[in-house]
Amino acid sequence: MLYKLAFPLIALLILITPTVIHGQFTESRPYKTEAGPYILNIQADPSHLSLGTVDYTIIVSNVLDHSAVSDARVLIWGTHATNGHRGWANALNNPLTPAKYTARVQLEGPGVWEMSIDVMSPLGRVAIQVPSQTIPRPRLSQSGSLVFIGVFVVLIGATVYATFSIRRSMKARENINAS
Repeated sequence: MLYKLAFPLIALLILITPTVIHGQFTESRPYKTEAGPYILNIQADPSHLSLGTVDYTIIVSNVLDHSAVSDARVLIWGTHATNGHRGWANALNNPLTPAKYTARVQLEGPGVWEMSIDVMSPLGRVAIQVPSQTIPRPRLSQSGSLVFIGVFVVLIGATVYATFSIRRSMKARENINAS
């Protein structure tokens, strides 16, 4: 009888419990600038799936002839505006797209992160400030936990029911064989 009520109870809990899923600001933000001997096209793309993850794409070209700069070292720096925590990531290119440098930056903790990009090559070194990233506080939802607990209870209940059913049928079989 209990297992017959488990499924409607779980369904009721899922429907009654309010669930609000909010990700971070997920709009891709382009930024273009001339800095020293470089033209930098920067694209910051916050992840739709992971809070605090931002994919950066930086296209580095020579300001004089607009040629690709394939031998640059590109670093992305992030500094938390409140607590000063600082981190960095290397942006790497590949032979197919030598001017395009990509990096995945994991920003630890909610708040505003001041971002900067450092480009070094034989042409020179520049460091520029780029638009900051705002990471919201994670929102917690109880419905996932309740579903997990409900499924766990159903699985344990089904295991106990199967065990006792098998034992009962084995005893009934032994009684039939004994008589």
